[in-house]
Amino acid sequence: MAFRYMVLKNGWLIFNYGTGIANFRASTGRPGISDPSIENMGPIPPGWYIIYPSEIEEGSVNFLEKKDDVVDYMTTYSHYVLRNIRGDWGYYRVKLHPQKLMYPNRDGHRSEFYLHGGKTIGSSGCIDVGREDIALFNLIKSTSTYDGTDNILVEVTEYPNGNGWNKLSATSPVEELEQWWNSF
Repeated sequence: MAFRYMVLKNGWLIFNYGTGIANFRASTGRPGISDPSIENMGPIPPGWYIIYPSEIEEGSVNFLEKKDDVVDYMTTYSHYVLRNIRGDWGYYRVKLHPQKLMYPNRDGHRSEFYLHGGKTIGSSGCIDVGREDIALFNLIKSTSTYDGTDNILVEVTEYPNGNGWNKLSATSPVEELEQWWNSF
């Protein structure tokens, strides 16, 4: 298996999987926040992280398919609603394990970052690929051997978000963010 790695730079997550390269629009943190030391708002600290494909979690819930058992249906539906109130996880997510941070003394206190998708733009510091999570995670799965040797290195650069991200307001209307996101 070829060495696989990703680079988050200027609003793009570039995935090199040995036989090809795929690009996915991505962001990290809240719009207008550029300091990685700000808890639950700043971007993921620059550095190197590892993804273990065996840890990929599927978060998709199609509560319309759970009609057989009413209790099962209500439990599934409530998990779906709560997940979207507490955060926008998308269909898939995987934990990013820090290996080496560029500024460990300043950013080292933050942890529990994920690579995930979602309906809305921005995150609490995770890498968010928006609605492209299905395509990205299908590519990760299809290039994995799941034998413990197929871990993926993720490099987060000093400029992980696209141009103009830092000029947006953290309280911008969703429409403004969607227009900015789709302008690329």
